[in-house]
Amino acid sequence: MGWISVRYDVYLFDFDGTIADTGEGIRRSVAYSLERLGYEVPEKAVLDRFIGPPLHDSYMALCSMTDEQAERAIQVYRERYLDIGLYESWLYPGIAELLKALHDDGAWVGLASAKPQMMVERLSERFGIAPYLNVISGTGLDRHSADKRDLLLRALPDGADRRRACMAGDRRFDIEAARDLGITAVGANYGYAPPGELRQAGADVVFDDVAAMAKWMLGEG
Repeated sequence: MGWISVRYDVYLFDFDGTIADTGEGIRRSVAYSLERLGYEVPEKAVLDRFIGPPLHDSYMALCSMTDEQAERAIQVYRERYLDIGLYESWLYPGIAELLKALHDDGAWVGLASAKPQMMVERLSERFGIAPYLNVISGTGLDRHSADKRDLLLRALPDGADRRRACMAGDRRFDIEAARDLGITAVGANYGYAPPGELRQAGADVVFDDVAAMAKWMLGEG
């Protein structure tokens, strides 16, 4: 494809729980929406399960909401999240340096996230990582759900050899989608997956911190 990289030609990353710790803003905004709508706010372990998957699916699965109720919950969630919760987040240490190194090496670097695209773009600019990204593949604000495989396919460059691509994510949805597409599945165990989830989902490799993942991606280990 006209470039040379250390280990792969294409590096795709999930956002929430892999690139950035966005948990505080998501948890607080979910709690806000549930309180406003008269639902009991669950414990932190349950709120953590909202981080990563499509919100619509999580409201239905974790709060026993109907499709219509979940849509309303998302509307209320965004009342807080767009103004406050979006900024209650930070990059994991070492991530910016990793993205820059991959980009400078000539690799295709992209994000594939179930988060609305405008939010991922806004945070990428805020965190200063936008210059290192070839593509951001996210969802629309009006989209109820997101198939991670579709997001990955949109993030791949034309003509990419999937055997020369890897995808890093912190939940089983990321790992399963990568494996379905024949992409190397990299587990970010420092994110929000319950213990054992990434290996059970079939991750090819799993890393407990960004430093170890970076060393592997850059061909140093």
